[in-house]
Amino acid sequence: MDYYLQFLREEGAGLYKGYKYPNLIEVQKQSCLYVGYFANVTNELVLAAFRGEEELTADEIRRVARYNGIPYSVLTCPKVIMLDMSRRRHRKMVAEVDNLFIRLKCMARDGNQKAEKYLEWADRENQKFLKVAHINKLSYIHYLGAKRQLSDYILFARPEPTKRGISARKGGEA
Repeated sequence: MDYYLQFLREEGAGLYKGYKYPNLIEVQKQSCLYVGYFANVTNELVLAAFRGEEELTADEIRRVARYNGIPYSVLTCPKVIMLDMSRRRHRKMVAEVDNLFIRLKCMARDGNQKAEKYLEWADRENQKFLKVAHINKLSYIHYLGAKRQLSDYILFARPEPTKRGISARKGGEA
């Protein structure tokens, strides 16, 4: 069975309630953030850790934090860290992600074929992100995942730079 499908089923069934690092579970839910790969453990061990059967070491959690760009203190927090949309700082963070989507949209409007290809996926991601932010149920990990995903779309859609230089001419003319 696909481990991600198993993760979703077990998470939906409530097997991960009471896990001491709930932000790690949030990382696993994001499509562009990874737990097992960067912790250098198998996916089965990650699921067993979420169920409470095994433990991830501090070094493994530190590697997950480092390679996903998440502060270690966020992953080891005993509560899921949520953004509060009544705070100006958190509204600016949400606006930053929305601006990334607008930037990708402008790239597609200007004729970038790669940006058009990624725009459908980015639109879906942005709609889900803004919906959760609007009902004030946005986790910090979800924010980081959406920001990374949209940044990756922009990075992948960026046009190749043109080479600059002197072209060789026939006969050695300059």
